Amino acid sequence: MISKNSSFRWTLSLAVALGVATSAWAQDSEPLTETETETRTTTVMTEPVRPQGRMGPEFAVSGNVGLGAGYVYKDGLSSTGTVESLKITESAKVSIPIIAELGFRATPNFYLGVWGSWEKVFTKENPVSCPTGFDCSTHQWRVGPEVRYHLAPDAGFDPWIGLGVGLEILKSHVEGTTQVPVAPGVVVPATVDTRVTDRGPTFARLALGADVRLTRALAVGPIITASIGSYTVRTGTQTLDITGVGERPGVLARVDDGFHALFTVGLRLAVLPL
Repeated sequence: MISKNSSFRWTLSLAVALGVATSAWAQDSEPLTETETETRTTTVMTEPVRPQGRMGPEFAVSGNVGLGAGYVYKDGLSSTGTVESLKITESAKVSIPIIAELGFRATPNFYLGVWGSWEKVFTKENPVSCPTGFDCSTHQWRVGPEVRYHLAPDAGFDPWIGLGVGLEILKSHVEGTTQVPVAPGVVVPATVDTRVTDRGPTFARLALGADVRLTRALAVGPIITASIGSYTVRTGTQTLDITGVGERPGVLARVDDGFHALFTVGLRLAVLPL
């Protein structure tokens, strides 16, 4: 038989247990304070901090107008035996360079890459390289490495300065009809076909420009370049097709190096790293 006191003690224990459980449930169900909410939210939303600035591959292309000063070559021996030099300003009016750049933004400020250009040269008539009535065609390739520094890589307007070196290859083709002496007092018409390649180093190339951001990945802006170089090697062929005689190979005259400067100004479109 269970006594009344035992029943009472059992009932009291059950009530205490239910009270503890109810208190724990109520504590868990209470809304979090503002401080606790911020603490939990901060813990969940915290992510590794990404480095700021633009880094990664970059590509750009620009259309330009070019001018030159200095010499294509100096102290060459002409077919008449006279010594002659060919200035760039005497042989060319203007050029239209297309410049492409491909590289990597190693840090938001520093870019390392290569540049290359192809340019159409509009020639001038002159007795040395393009006689009157001759068909003259000239174009040039240039290529080399470049390092660039960006002053404000995260801004909407980002000025930059670049320095590079390179190799220049100038190709000329001149064709036309002239008079060739074949005997004392006797001249006959002949077709002259001359193909010449002048090449040499670009000692230094300074580039100035700015990126004006259009979108996150695209920018447009001006570009100005100034370079100094020299044509140190001249190769090519010259052929005379003399009426009634046939073709005769000619020999290119020996020339001295042509030290010169080249300048371009244009508009540049850049694909920026994200």
